[in-house]
Amino acid sequence: MHNYKLMDMRYKLLTIIFLIAVMLFSACGSGDSANAPTDPEELLAFLEAKIKQNPKDAELYYDRGKVLLELGEVSDAINSLKQAISLKEGEKKYHLLLADAYFRNGNINDSYSNLQDVLAINPQNVDAYMKIAEIAMYSRDYDRSLESIDKALEIEQLMPKAHYMRGYVYLEQGDTAKAVASLRKTIDLDAEYASAYEVLGLLFINRNDPLGLEYLNTAISLDPNNTVALYALALYYQDNAEIDKAESYYNKVLTINSQNTDALHNLGYIELTYKENYDKAIDYFTQALEVSPNNIEALTNRALAFELKGSTAMAREGYKTALQLNPSFEPALQGLKRVGN
Repeated sequence: MHNYKLMDMRYKLLTIIFLIAVMLFSACGSGDSANAPTDPEELLAFLEAKIKQNPKDAELYYDRGKVLLELGEVSDAINSLKQAISLKEGEKKYHLLLADAYFRNGNINDSYSNLQDVLAINPQNVDAYMKIAEIAMYSRDYDRSLESIDKALEIEQLMPKAHYMRGYVYLEQGDTAKAVASLRKTIDLDAEYASAYEVLGLLFINRNDPLGLEYLNTAISLDPNNTVALYALALYYQDNAEIDKAESYYNKVLTINSQNTDALHNLGYIELTYKENYDKAIDYFTQALEVSPNNIEALTNRALAFELKGSTAMAREGYKTALQLNPSFEPALQGLKRVGN
């Protein structure tokens, strides 16, 4: 085995993205919903026609706002939802969706203001507190997020999503112990909350704690297409030199998403370091670069594979390409020094 430093991809906890689902579309609220089209563009045209027939039907404007949000027409969605509210004040779902639309449009203050309108109508509205917490969380206003989560839990204690969001905020604040406690509370309340198992798995696997395997496997059992959990398992087995298992999980990731550049890179890394199969390593690194041309680790490791294979010119070209992306990238600098400028 050679002694060159290699650039394997370590799973970073900081790259976890918590996706709190926001439902932007549901069944059309008009009496003719059974006859409504399912294609968003067709549904929009259908709703426009219905609005011409029933211009005072607030629900139609609300439905149109949902579809416009789905289509990415955020400004038009805002206007449609405002029309719905002007026709039927006090309908909380109109305000909640308008808050989402304002947030998507970057109007955070308007979003908060709209939610305060909901709370003015009903100070016990859990959905409004949760939406404020969500917006504050994404805006990195963590104190405000926690405050709103606490208010929601005072009203409704057994809310898995609230504990899940609290866990995320604690993670962002660096309090892992509280994060774990909140995430465990989530799955105590909802044994099928797949995202909570995933995050707990990532937390423990990041410490190389085998308990993470149990959490990740549960997440996968709940969602077999969870590529984050599958990739984390693959990386765990790779780090612990269980190469057959690592390859199996990387290939499962690629079965679900053939364009997963990290899985392709790491399979190349395995071929390079454990099997010394340079041609196959080059093939994997090349596939990773087809997906992500600026993947500097793949560029550098492919150059190293060429170097070890004896293709000095190709190695030199690869190291130079990597250094164009980052002139101070040490593995590429060392590689270029070895093969000569």
